[in-house]
Amino acid sequence: MTDKRAPHSGLGDNYWERLDNAAKIVPAVSDTRGSNVFRVSAVLTDEVDPTLLEKALARALKLVPAFAVKLHRGLFWYYFDANRETPPVREEHAYPCSPIWRAGRERGFLFRLTYYHKRVNLEVFHALSDGMGTARFLQIILMCYFSILDGSALPQEYIREYCDLVARDSDEDSFARNSGMSGASDRKKKEREPEAFHIQGFKYDDTRLGVLTASLPTDKMLALAHEKDATMSEYMCALLIWSIMNTSYRRSMFNRPVVVSLPVNLRNMFGSTTMRNFFGHVSIGVRPRRGMTFDEVLSEVKERFDSCLTREYFERQIDANVGIERIGPVKFVPVWIKDLVMRILFARAEKRYTITFSNLGRMSFPEPAGERIRRFEMLLGGSRTHPKKATLCSYKNEMALTFTSTVDDNSLERFLIRQLVSEGIEVMITSNETPEPDTAEEKSQEKEKRRADKASRKSEKKSEKAERKSAKKARKAEGKAAKKAGKGS
Repeated sequence: MTDKRAPHSGLGDNYWERLDNAAKIVPAVSDTRGSNVFRVSAVLTDEVDPTLLEKALARALKLVPAFAVKLHRGLFWYYFDANRETPPVREEHAYPCSPIWRAGRERGFLFRLTYYHKRVNLEVFHALSDGMGTARFLQIILMCYFSILDGSALPQEYIREYCDLVARDSDEDSFARNSGMSGASDRKKKEREPEAFHIQGFKYDDTRLGVLTASLPTDKMLALAHEKDATMSEYMCALLIWSIMNTSYRRSMFNRPVVVSLPVNLRNMFGSTTMRNFFGHVSIGVRPRRGMTFDEVLSEVKERFDSCLTREYFERQIDANVGIERIGPVKFVPVWIKDLVMRILFARAEKRYTITFSNLGRMSFPEPAGERIRRFEMLLGGSRTHPKKATLCSYKNEMALTFTSTVDDNSLERFLIRQLVSEGIEVMITSNETPEPDTAEEKSQEKEKRRADKASRKSEKKSEKAERKSAKKARKAEGKAAKKAGKGS
């Protein structure tokens, strides 16, 4: 009998690995309303060949075996072990970032590779890796794909720069390696952060995710930020806050800060090549004031960046997070209790920010293969508390600003894009959503239709439940009658 399993080099038969510090909370808080799945995509110049893409994925997993794992729920912790099955490559057919992993369904891979015409999508469950780790893995897949397409070997310089480097420490827990560096004397008592303003709106169905991507010229965007003496991340954070202040916030009665949650890649800062999670977190908040200008918002954002984006800041953050899991008694608390506690802590943390913004930065790819890629994109899955998220990613002179949304209100996106247009930025928009109704009456009718559909689905579920209950009672009654008849005879 032929063994259909695909052996992946680098992972022995007895391989297992604990989750890194950032990953530990992910399985506990993941469901259909918060899948904790994100996507990095590459748009090619030519149609994707799915057969060659499958071969490329198999080759990439041998180069980076850290992705060839599955996730198990143990008695005291979650852990990875080797997955020797053959990962599928499928044409995209569902909404982006739909759930990948659920407790009790632990045999599958923690990533999903799909294609659609000229687009290659790599979706990853956040327990496995972060944005930069996923982007590197996608780059390796694409390099393998182009080498198979051309019938050539991988360039040696590419293997040295990408493959050898990342494969060597691909499954390292860089949080654990870099913990204990801040020192007890440097630790500061964390101030309690206030509850942030939250964007509201009519929510879509469970798995529906609206995606809007604005393609921008990289050189002009950088020039716009530099005019304000700001980095790209500073400028975009300020623009997001400013846009929220001028759209959804002005209709709110809450006097709360608008806070951007900003993940920060720590690999360069700490000299890591891990493919697992290794990022820090910074909260960029501004409390709106009457008459506040964009320049004032940007000034407060820059001050926050200056105070937080330091090695010392993230050393303290790593020590605080890793220190909790190293408390002796915590190690032996059953995982279901840990899950419950982490859900509570996560819900509290989510109240402290308004929107997540992730800047993947400038992507690169070796030539001449790089000419076959038009652009890279990144998008984040929705969550229960935060219906909108934003990402930024650039390749050559094209920058992709992508919004994901679980609500039907796109006033934030419209305002922000109009601001960029007013600054002379050329914008090209693509979306997976149908055009919005033009008139207020049509919008109202559309909302009423959605509410009616939702109510109808609830009613159907109740009816089905009642029917099942009635059928169960009937079966019990029949069983009792049969037993009674048997005794009587």
